[in-house]
Amino acid sequence: MSETTPKYWQSLAARAGDPALLEQSRNEFAEELPVGVAAQPPDASSRRDFFKVMGLSAAAAMVACQRAPVQKAVPFLVKPDELTPGLALWYATTCGACSAHCGVLLKTRDGRPIKVEGNEEHPVSRGGVCAVGQASVLSLYDANRSRWPSVGGTRAAWADLDKAVTEGLKKVAGEGKAIRLVLPWVLGPTAEAAVARFLSAFPTARTVRFDATGELEAIAEAYLLTHGTRVVPDYRFDNAKVIASFGADFLGTWVSPVAFTRQYTAARDASGKREMARHWQLEPLMTLTGASADKRVPVAPSDVVPALAALVERLAEKAGRTVEGLAGVAATQVPADMLETLAGELWAAKEKALVVCGGDEPAAQVLAAVANELLGNAGTTVSVSGGVSLDAEAMTFGELLAELEAKQVGAVLFHGVNPAYAHPKGEALAELLKDVAVTVATSDRLDETASLVRFHAPDHTPLESWGDAEPRRGVLSLRQPVVAPLHETRATVESLLKWAGAEQSHYDFLRARWEVEIFPRANVATGFQAFWDEVVRQGVVVVLPQPAATEAPAFRPESVAAVLAGPVPATGELELVLYQKVGLRDGALANNGWLHEMPDPISKATWGNYLCVAPSTASKLGISDGQVVEVSTGGKTLAVPALVQPGTHPRALGLAMGYGRTKVGRLGNEVGKNAFGLASLTNGKVRRAALGVRYQVTPARKPLALSQTHASMEGRGLVREAELAEFLANPGAGNEKEEGHGGHPLSIWSGHEYKGHKWALAVDLSACTGCSACVVSCQAENNIPIVGEDEARRQRELHWMRIDRYYEGEPDAPRVVHQPMMCQHCENAPCETVCPVLATVHSSEGLNQQVYNRCVGTRYCANNCPTKVRRFNWFDYEHDEPIERMVLNPDVVVRSRGVMEKCSMCVQRIQEGKALAKREGRELRDGDIRTACQQSCPANAIHFGDINDPDSDVAKLAKSGRAYRLLEDINIGPAVTYLTRIRNTGNGSAE
Repeated sequence: MSETTPKYWQSLAARAGDPALLEQSRNEFAEELPVGVAAQPPDASSRRDFFKVMGLSAAAAMVACQRAPVQKAVPFLVKPDELTPGLALWYATTCGACSAHCGVLLKTRDGRPIKVEGNEEHPVSRGGVCAVGQASVLSLYDANRSRWPSVGGTRAAWADLDKAVTEGLKKVAGEGKAIRLVLPWVLGPTAEAAVARFLSAFPTARTVRFDATGELEAIAEAYLLTHGTRVVPDYRFDNAKVIASFGADFLGTWVSPVAFTRQYTAARDASGKREMARHWQLEPLMTLTGASADKRVPVAPSDVVPALAALVERLAEKAGRTVEGLAGVAATQVPADMLETLAGELWAAKEKALVVCGGDEPAAQVLAAVANELLGNAGTTVSVSGGVSLDAEAMTFGELLAELEAKQVGAVLFHGVNPAYAHPKGEALAELLKDVAVTVATSDRLDETASLVRFHAPDHTPLESWGDAEPRRGVLSLRQPVVAPLHETRATVESLLKWAGAEQSHYDFLRARWEVEIFPRANVATGFQAFWDEVVRQGVVVVLPQPAATEAPAFRPESVAAVLAGPVPATGELELVLYQKVGLRDGALANNGWLHEMPDPISKATWGNYLCVAPSTASKLGISDGQVVEVSTGGKTLAVPALVQPGTHPRALGLAMGYGRTKVGRLGNEVGKNAFGLASLTNGKVRRAALGVRYQVTPARKPLALSQTHASMEGRGLVREAELAEFLANPGAGNEKEEGHGGHPLSIWSGHEYKGHKWALAVDLSACTGCSACVVSCQAENNIPIVGEDEARRQRELHWMRIDRYYEGEPDAPRVVHQPMMCQHCENAPCETVCPVLATVHSSEGLNQQVYNRCVGTRYCANNCPTKVRRFNWFDYEHDEPIERMVLNPDVVVRSRGVMEKCSMCVQRIQEGKALAKREGRELRDGDIRTACQQSCPANAIHFGDINDPDSDVAKLAKSGRAYRLLEDINIGPAVTYLTRIRNTGNGSAE
């Protein structure tokens, strides 16, 4: 690295010192010009242009002063006993946004669910919530959901649909034709019991399991080979001293990222001079997990299995054991000395080591299981007996397609899956279903698959229905409805029971099953009613596991050689990896604007997918950001814009799944391209990685909606790091003041006196993973509107909180640091000095407050803000459908256009906490008030409290040796404290 190269950089242009980028950063309020129109230099403006601009500015100021729309409140005619206007009700339930099934609390106001928070009493998720879980409340009010059942696309009564489906199923069963239920791998114990009841009613019925991303299926198939049981183990990162991940984004999308984030940060908490787990990440693309790793190694997609085989070979040698089938497979391009070091560290940790693997290749999952077996970590960091068992008798979707082609199927029912969109043979499925007599879908909308069937029986959303989950064996999580069904929908469990001839409501079926099967395992002295009431209140219970699950199945070493004969490295020079984004995942919530607008933690892109290309490969091929590249594989071609992504392996091309929906709703339709079609089929199995790929660089361009594009720290120590060894020797390591940046006490301000509270935040950079759950949580709490793709391209996003991402090192293999950035609530706030109408003022408790109805939109404050955290509301971003307004938080005003917005440190929560303490006749306690970003953070990286209270967490952290504040040299006095990032690379000194 040359002397002129910055240590930290956000883009390749910033790293290279591009003069155009510097000029762009100076021109802060530049407006977009039409294509082909050049900007005039300032001295070329005429007198007429001057008055045009002045006239426009005056008009804009007048518009900004418009009165907010009048909204009338309608009181209850008869108020329900449990509702008190102005007070929230909380319900414990289970998140249904993904298969992890985290425990959550739902906040409701006047019967409307408006906010998701984590349930701290849940032993698996432990109070954390991911961005997808936060956004699930918005999907409840999705105007594009189906509002009633339909037959042949025409609205029908439930009784008529039930009669037709039941008669059709009986006829098919009588003819001896197959009945197939296509389901996700993970439902829930009671839903599985309803499926079993349905199967018993129809002897020709079988389940078909479909996994859009393939990861759960691959893990379960691997353990079926190695242990004889189809299970996803219980991984315990909190017990690990050394973690080796081969492409598993366990902090972002893999299996249960919220639970794993809680465990991971606990294992890597360096406070109190504890031992800190070391994390190795070998992966083709830069992931959220790779960004947190101590040692990250880019590997080609086709090199993951050989690298794992080479590691297993070394571990077997250290264990004095022989693993058959490794010969010829373990030829990897990963340096031998690096693998030797990794094997040595894993072996030194033994039972406290953990090897995990992502992707849908069973061979890789088998090798990861073998590595853990050699390390002897069963019951410590990996528990097969404590994992989640999957359907042992299920067919694969490939087998169903074969049956459909042979015309052996008389009925197909789809629940919780969308194979017409998410399977490479989705188009063929449309033709095959035409020959099936009875086709049913229970999706919440007429999606790509539901639009192909005759009977559509729309399901409730998880927030409207009962249910349960078992995220860890013996941990039962209950789901309860927090609102009456908004539309004429019905729970799928109830539909299955009705079609099977069992007239029973979902609630009655669930409660009866819990009384017979769960209550006896709870080991409580109370009766069932008291037990049930307590579980409904807490949302979770820990019971004795089933007797068959008390011992781990035996390992089968002979199974390894057979599966290793399968994988064949890709033959192309470049290889395609289809991956999940942290926000959109598999695309099931693709009509959710919060998720589309959430900046990807790594790329910082919103609204659409793109082709990730390594910097060295982009330079070689002449590819730049936004350039359209045609990618071809398996006879299919997609034209997608490119994004030069540091950390990508030179032979890898990455494309996110979950985009390109055509029948999901007005927000999600035609956003991005459907990458599922580029997956290949090998022996009927879908493979989403290590594919040979052809490409064609075109002259076309599609601008990317990138956020947070200011690409330089301007030479200031905004993020600070230290090596663990240095930190243990000196708590202030990495936090030394830089020369010329010492700050000074001189100020034109007279100072503020705080006789009571002084609110402050502390952010631990070592704990923050950049997951962006806080970004969506803040958006939900504070009624932040969705601006849309066009406005996002103009960098007019309105998020009050952002996550700045900085790189360090070489472009193809950099290290990453994340920094949450919100209003710093400066003691000497520059914005307060320049506001001509006193719209931004300092409170008696240290908050920088924004008075919306004073603001006239001059944007002087944004120009003067050194951290660039103020947002200008250009338009009234109204919801097109009245139902979508139901998600708004009544404690926070909905801003009209033309005003500045920014973080308020959740002042509404501060006032609510103080009012509660006053009603209870006590002093306010530390922890009574939690900001939205703090409460949802899975990593527990954000702390809030009264810094005037010396016993508060935030006051103690502010005095830590790791504590520093931003821009101390200009003496703004932020109320936000950051703690240095600690890495455990083993180098002994900070690099």
